[in-house]
Amino acid sequence: MRESRRPKIRSRSARPGLEGLESRALPSHLAATSAAAEMHQRFAQAPSNGSIPNNAPNQLITPTGVPTRRESRRENFQATFVGEYTIGPGRFSTEAADFYFRGVGRDTQVLNADIQLRVVRPSNPSQDSTGILSIFDRNIDSNSVLGYDVYATPTQLDALGRPTKLALYALDTNISAGLYVDGQSQGTMTIHYGKVPASSRPPHYSPPGRTLPGVLSQGTASITIHAQLYTWQSAFNLRNVSYNP
Repeated sequence: MRESRRPKIRSRSARPGLEGLESRALPSHLAATSAAAEMHQRFAQAPSNGSIPNNAPNQLITPTGVPTRRESRRENFQATFVGEYTIGPGRFSTEAADFYFRGVGRDTQVLNADIQLRVVRPSNPSQDSTGILSIFDRNIDSNSVLGYDVYATPTQLDALGRPTKLALYALDTNISAGLYVDGQSQGTMTIHYGKVPASSRPPHYSPPGRTLPGVLSQGTASITIHAQLYTWQSAFNLRNVSYNP
């Protein structure tokens, strides 16, 4: 009786591999030391919850000296975003309009970030427009959100009442989290309206869809941010990922 031959089974070995992540290099140019020094002087004069029993400031929370050249470079913060804005009616009797922007982009510390900006234009045209800015790291494991309080003077609005330049006058401690817990920052934001060039669009950017109901105005815009940003560098949970107890 003839024996049937069994097919040979080839063994396959599965080996784990490593996938490289994108680099996160610091900006190559040096920021002006005077800008960082002015920011630290301003915040050193403000009340702080970091004072020790003899009323001396906690130098980590509220540094009082002149930042070194290296620290000034580290605090240099720049960001660019593209997205869609909408303008709707105010939600209170003192509001003429409610400006909202959401978009995607990157900054000097996060390569993939989201942004949301909401600004209220008051009914009194002589008053400043005020609002909130939030920048989110798309890597939610970082637990990092950067929040700003912002304002625009009446002269910083265009003919349609849209803000074109805003001051980032304080880091909002109620919004900021992770790397940006209770930090210090100030800077400026510039908004350009119109079609976003394809060369400046992030890979995951999609153009706006249909006009939403109740919206007074809608379109595309791009945002550029320049600021000085000081953080403790000790409230970022991803710093401990290399430890495996």
